[in-house]
Amino acid sequence: MSGCVPSLLRKYSSIRVNTLIKLYILTLLYNSPKHGYEIMKYLEKALNASIGPSQVYPFLHKLEKAGLLRINEVGPREKRVYSLTSEGREFVRELLKRSLVLIKTAVEALGPEEVCPQEYIREICGC
Repeated sequence: MSGCVPSLLRKYSSIRVNTLIKLYILTLLYNSPKHGYEIMKYLEKALNASIGPSQVYPFLHKLEKAGLLRINEVGPREKRVYSLTSEGREFVRELLKRSLVLIKTAVEALGPEEVCPQEYIREICGC
């Protein structure tokens, strides 16, 4: 991996992904659009911690302001659904590529079976 910061990460250097919560938010939105409450509930379950709106919504608004996220209002109560723009998806891809050193370390520490269990591989490839 080169020492260069990919172009989108440099362009959006004001978007600090410096917590596990922010990284989770981006990966959740990469997988599919979500509303804020759905994001909070997933984070609470995944992290086994109480997650409040102040830990989620300011980051979502910063992503929207930067053009990495769009908001669609749906349903009778006009619930806001957040989805990544195409540039937002590319931003997440570059961020994840940059995190490969962390993933490699996790594989070395835990073993490949723990980091990527067979059930997960079957789910991904459909076999």
